Amino acid sequence: MRSSHSLRLALAAMLLSHSAFAQQSKTEPRPEEVVVTSTALRENPLEVAQPTTVVAGDELRRQIAASIGETLSSELGVSSTYFGPSASRPVIRGLGGDRVQVLQDGLAALDVSSLSQDHAVTLESVVSQQIEIIKGPAALLYGSGAAGGLVNVVSSRVPTEVPAKVLTGAAEVRTDTASEERTGALSLDGGAGNFAFHADYFDRDTDDVEIPGFTQSDALRRQLTAAGEEPDDVRGHIPNTAGKASGGAIGGSYIGQNALGGLSYSRYETTYGIPGEDQAFIDMKQDRVDGKAELDLDGAIDKLRLTGAYNDYTHTEFEAPGEPGTMFNQDAYELRFTADHELGAGWRGSAGLQYVDVDFQAIGAEAFVPSSTTQSLSVFAFEEKHFDAWMIELGARAERQKIDVAAELPDYDETAVSLSAGTVWQFADEHAIALNVTRTQRNPQAAELYADGPHVAAQRYEIGDANLDQETSFTADVSLRHTGGGITWTLSAYYNDYTDYIYASPTGDLEDGLPVYVYLQNGARFHGFEAELNVPLIDDGGRHLGLRLASDYVRGKLDNGESLPQIPPLRFGAGLHYDQDRWHIGAQAFYYDRQDKLAQNELPTGSFTLAEVDASYRVPVGSASVFLFLKGTNLLDEDARQHASPLKDIAPLPGRSWHLGARAEF
Repeated sequence: MRSSHSLRLALAAMLLSHSAFAQQSKTEPRPEEVVVTSTALRENPLEVAQPTTVVAGDELRRQIAASIGETLSSELGVSSTYFGPSASRPVIRGLGGDRVQVLQDGLAALDVSSLSQDHAVTLESVVSQQIEIIKGPAALLYGSGAAGGLVNVVSSRVPTEVPAKVLTGAAEVRTDTASEERTGALSLDGGAGNFAFHADYFDRDTDDVEIPGFTQSDALRRQLTAAGEEPDDVRGHIPNTAGKASGGAIGGSYIGQNALGGLSYSRYETTYGIPGEDQAFIDMKQDRVDGKAELDLDGAIDKLRLTGAYNDYTHTEFEAPGEPGTMFNQDAYELRFTADHELGAGWRGSAGLQYVDVDFQAIGAEAFVPSSTTQSLSVFAFEEKHFDAWMIELGARAERQKIDVAAELPDYDETAVSLSAGTVWQFADEHAIALNVTRTQRNPQAAELYADGPHVAAQRYEIGDANLDQETSFTADVSLRHTGGGITWTLSAYYNDYTDYIYASPTGDLEDGLPVYVYLQNGARFHGFEAELNVPLIDDGGRHLGLRLASDYVRGKLDNGESLPQIPPLRFGAGLHYDQDRWHIGAQAFYYDRQDKLAQNELPTGSFTLAEVDASYRVPVGSASVFLFLKGTNLLDEDARQHASPLKDIAPLPGRSWHLGARAEF
């Protein structure tokens, strides 16, 4: 039991003011308690020291895009690698790739999206219940791949409770004008007695993305002209960005009084073009099985959990229809066991084991990474104690990683150790400060160690280094929060100091007509902030009008003074939202500053403003309801480019677009 019930109540009240960067309605109905399933003890966002965001409910429905990266790209502290509408991975506080883990219900996606930014994430937000973002190191619970943060897509594919009705569900359709998206989705949950089941299906088609100007950026066009080359004259759309995706799942569980066990099977399929590659496209398929078992106990150990996933993944990169190029195959599985416990004297926590086995194959003339088998075994523990006005957290993890390479290259076998300590202190009424300090080690991944070949999607020839050391970072994160019934605000600042930071650096040479990049190590530092202010202008019970101001910033550079590539610029903006009965209306505009702090061979990104409006209405239909929503994005039709995207100079964000959808919930 916790030693301070009052602190828990205070933090739960503070949750009502916890918001994300793109959240426009601060007063719409929300669950009384949001549970973050990816935290050690499944607490709400303000009961943990690490900055955490949950996107759910109507807010999630308004934000959903064709990829997980674009769904979250306007969240505070988050950007994306935008590789067209189909392939986009989250970037958290300037970190992405192998430093940001993407999970499905607490287990790795087990795809190859972190290997290359043109590889789609095999998770679908349109059939999710909520999406959780942990900003900053999450390696303590989830390993080296979460050294910079994580995103957890939560579903009910393995049910954990029997619904109150025999059958519930939702059916959704949505479209937009910039890509002519056509999406349909259906989700069903039901059960009786001790049995529960889930089924879902989605289907999406998109055309080439419409843009307001040229595909090539002004900076690239000027560079080409200065070099005596002719800039591309393609404008109005990004060729070869059409795509389609479909998938679904079926699962069931037996749920007893003190235990549950369940399984699910899911499939994900997608085919999409690669921007800048003429007729090249990727054809991808994943089959996945997930399992879950839980047992409630009395005593020092109060809950045991065992989860696991098996993945059969394959994708082929076609140079043109009928001309297959590189093929990637990955058979992988993950097992995770945790024991929640109480140690006495107010201490409670969770300890566990995690095992991951990845058998990766790359076949083809342009396979820049050799086939390999990666195995990791981890042990971890997290403990916390609550006092009258404050709480402390302690954690540790040891992770042994072995990589066996099929080629004549040295294998890798090292152990990474990560430590964390944090506190939340409610030092005055409606005021709290959270501090989290971590020491995180990340084992290098196969591409960083063994790459040797043309990475066509990145337009470079990559060379790894089998002698790379572990990457070690020390991070301090502090958040100050003011909550209550009136004005609320949050200010977070962080500092991240890396030893042996791994990065790809240009050599100035050419190989196979591509610039050569080699993986090096150097010291690196990141610092930044996230800030948000919410002001109620009208709040008379039935009507709510609120003003929101928000901003975020990150700066990343090496110890030698060189800027790191693909670091998002400063952004800030304001929004108004109005809620009355079943209506919601919102408008916001955010300014993205010019990014001129550049790495070698990187071009600057111009500033732009993204203006949006949205409206939604919930129509009651008996015991069911229909949620209607309309959203306008990039209303100024700006030439907007994500600096975190490797394709920013040939693939801008979509131009002005109107998104329309309806969701029936029954």
